[in-house]
Amino acid sequence: MKSSAVKSKRRNGLMSGATVLATGSVVAKVIGALYRIPLTNVLGAEGMGMYQLVFPVFALFMVLSSAGVPTALSRIVAEKRALGEGVKKYLFASLAVLAVLSVISTVLVLTLARPLARWQGNEDVALGFQIIAPSIFFVGIIAGFRGWFQGEMYMLPTALSNIIEQVVKLGLGLFLAVYFKPYGLMWAVAGAFIGVTVSEVVTMMYLVITYIYRQRKHKTSDKMLTFDKKEGVRMFKIAFPIAIVAILMPLSNFFDSFIVVNLLKLNGMNTAEATAHYGLLSGPVTSLVNMPVVFIMSLAIAIVPSVSVSRAERDINSILFKSRLSLKLAYTIGIPSAVFMMVFSEEIITLLYSSLDTQAVKIASRLLTITAPNILIMSVMQIYVSLLQALDKTKWAVGGLGGAVVVKTLLMVILVRFIGINGAGVALLVMGIVALAVVNGYFLKLTSMSLAIPVAFALFSGGVTALAIVVPKVYIVNDILALLVGFVLCYIMYFFLSILLGVMDKQEYSSIPMGKILLKAHRVNRFWEYNNGTQ
Repeated sequence: MKSSAVKSKRRNGLMSGATVLATGSVVAKVIGALYRIPLTNVLGAEGMGMYQLVFPVFALFMVLSSAGVPTALSRIVAEKRALGEGVKKYLFASLAVLAVLSVISTVLVLTLARPLARWQGNEDVALGFQIIAPSIFFVGIIAGFRGWFQGEMYMLPTALSNIIEQVVKLGLGLFLAVYFKPYGLMWAVAGAFIGVTVSEVVTMMYLVITYIYRQRKHKTSDKMLTFDKKEGVRMFKIAFPIAIVAILMPLSNFFDSFIVVNLLKLNGMNTAEATAHYGLLSGPVTSLVNMPVVFIMSLAIAIVPSVSVSRAERDINSILFKSRLSLKLAYTIGIPSAVFMMVFSEEIITLLYSSLDTQAVKIASRLLTITAPNILIMSVMQIYVSLLQALDKTKWAVGGLGGAVVVKTLLMVILVRFIGINGAGVALLVMGIVALAVVNGYFLKLTSMSLAIPVAFALFSGGVTALAIVVPKVYIVNDILALLVGFVLCYIMYFFLSILLGVMDKQEYSSIPMGKILLKAHRVNRFWEYNNGTQ
């Protein structure tokens, strides 16, 4: 009985931790989206192109500076806590490694600023690299503390730090972009990057203060300096494959920043036009696609330490339950989001990015239609990757993601040359499909856990929903009203159909937030399951 109670508590801990992370991440992402909308309207397509040329390089070095250490830290801390061992020494060792890597990455970006800008096809963006480089150091330290708190199953600091980061970036970044715009477009972009750097400083200060306060409140006898070679080797073995996985997507975006603009210029575009097309894909379109994904990624972050604990306890039933639940939630959130953005792509772009001209709106809406399925594909893929990491099979995820990145890069080189920026959108979609197929196959091989029937029902529900929301799009003249009606109809209809077809069962609904309300809806829609009087 005690063991069962502990497992139930941990299961609830996973969902409460995921709820905190998801809430914080959704709020942060909404703020981030709000930031991108006025920023796009201030900078225009070309300015956003400049911004997005710098950001993938920043993201790549940001990942290089952390080298998988935060995820490894969260996993080890969770496992050691479950076994009753001290864990503070792992934080100290991780922060030392992260500080060294972050300093190296910062110096590299500062040194390579001008060559990078020249290779990308727009030398003006060198200033952006120079301004954003110092923030890489602070990001590394932030990642270390977030990994620690997540391993402790204390998700609030990560959630709040995400919000703080976005609020500072929004307020200061927008103010400085507007303030510096009279001095030139690149100076306006530079103002936005100053906001990014300051936001990382403020976020780091918050996490450090939170850690100190928590340590004083919960005093432990852990030693911070008793970290032996054996423990260091184990952390490295865990961190290295995680680092490879973490670096693949930023590396892919890094390649894009060099490929797309230069290929578009080969097609006859000038630098400003090519940069603007790249800015539409990597700015407003990618931002919209990523908005629902971040909610699901919050669940993925919470999964790693929780499933690691179940693995340490050899609790296969708990592992399978958490895996099924997480994947089904990814489908439940991802499918209606992808359907809505595919059907209403032009209306969404027109409403949110009023500064774009008619041609830019057409390009962006077409790209959003092409890439919207990645909301679902990338979300589910990331859940599988997180599960493989938690089960110590990270190298399998490396193979799947690595192969997908190679396929995407080759396709992008070919397709952008012949069909322009739309080719980049198609390549991104194919990458997601390849990556999902491979990691899904690996996970199925590892656990023999098949979700074929629930996934088929989920996709069928999405197809019916897509047909239904075409009605308000076609027959409601006012775009804003059509968007509102389509949004409400999309999520309500999908929710109703997914319950009716049994995508999730009673136990799964009872294990997620608002479980009681969801169970009532389940009882109404699948009344025949309750005819025997059971709840």
